[in-house]
Amino acid sequence: MSDGSAAERIRERRRNAIDPEAFLLDIDAIEPTDEDEGLQFTPAFTDRVEEHLEKLQTDGVEPTDIGAIFAVSDDNVSKADRSFPAYKTGSTVRSWPSEGAVQLDVAVDKSIREVTDEWNDVPSRQRYRILQSLRSFQEECLFCSGAISISDQTVESCCSNVEVVTVSCTGCERRFLEFTPGSVPGM
Repeated sequence: MSDGSAAERIRERRRNAIDPEAFLLDIDAIEPTDEDEGLQFTPAFTDRVEEHLEKLQTDGVEPTDIGAIFAVSDDNVSKADRSFPAYKTGSTVRSWPSEGAVQLDVAVDKSIREVTDEWNDVPSRQRYRILQSLRSFQEECLFCSGAISISDQTVESCCSNVEVVTVSCTGCERRFLEFTPGSVPGM
């Protein structure tokens, strides 16, 4: 999709964009929580993600894994020289708040690909945003079974000099998400 004008690329993204919640419910990746106030991974999807996480923790993340998320060939993916997990995909550097966040994104991406080919049609930018959002769908940490919490204090971002609120595990302290305090209602 890198060929063509910017307007053509935007039209293509709009044409292939999905309603994330409907898509994920359709493939049985998520379900309402018991209180119907939110969404969570289904047990079967959690099992698939955990299987992929185990393999990724042993074998590591490969350029092919990152390339699949961003729709670039693995020869266009390289680790970026940063103090935090980052990969260069084409001319863009993509960053994550922890190696666990990278592994979780890859595990979720692989788990979705196992159940539908339609994931390939979702624009890569939207795919990445969906994967980011899904990091917060853990009931408990998929790495250590610790509690997942949203911090009530701001801390310095792993990836830039800004204050952020984090979603992280209270057990292993893996950071899964960072966001600016004003970007979430009620924070």
